[in-house]
Amino acid sequence: MTAPVTVSSPSALRLMPFGQARAHDIRDPLWEPLWGGQRVLVHALDGRVAFRDEHGEAVAGHDDLRAAIAGLTMAEEAVIDGYLVPAPLRDTTGAELPAGLDAVQSAAEMGRQFLLGNRNTEKREEEIRPAEPPVQVPSSSPAAFIAVDLLWLDEDPIIDVPLLERKRLLESVLGDGEIVRRTMSVRSPVEQWYAQWRALGFNAVAAKGANSRYTPGQPNGEWATALIPKR
Repeated sequence: MTAPVTVSSPSALRLMPFGQARAHDIRDPLWEPLWGGQRVLVHALDGRVAFRDEHGEAVAGHDDLRAAIAGLTMAEEAVIDGYLVPAPLRDTTGAELPAGLDAVQSAAEMGRQFLLGNRNTEKREEEIRPAEPPVQVPSSSPAAFIAVDLLWLDEDPIIDVPLLERKRLLESVLGDGEIVRRTMSVRSPVEQWYAQWRALGFNAVAAKGANSRYTPGQPNGEWATALIPKR
């Protein structure tokens, strides 16, 4: 079990990198499509919204998106992990899948950023783990935000709360809008979702332990990524 982490303020939070575990070895995983945008922390406080990147540096621009997030945040203060992606998001129908064929990279772009290991032809495709795509949306370009996790709520850090409960809290804290969405998460077996996620442009998935804690700035062995098999 991950040891508790002490965080004194929202400004001390950092993005948690994915670990090196094999995705299908994660215990009791929640599965998500892996977004191809720039991962950021969103800090919403009393109607003001700031973005910070993986280094803790401020991300400039995107005033329309900041205003949209502020209007959809139902808490005095919140810190949310998620992805900046190009706008507009594409609406989907039917299975309530995440919007965003226009918001993810092309197969060629994502493929260049995957770690292909030793290219062992006998290695199962789903064991090849992609690197986190370092895609940035220019500050002058329209952007949307995809929320994946909630780390701080009002006066308290919640990084030691199990992921599944953080996801439930996120649903009550952040609404969906035209350019603000929460990603979907599904339980195993994830294979039944592969074809639909591939059709939306996703080439990879994230597996996160339902009981996992958030370790700011430190990889967590209960979070992993994997390519979606083509077969």
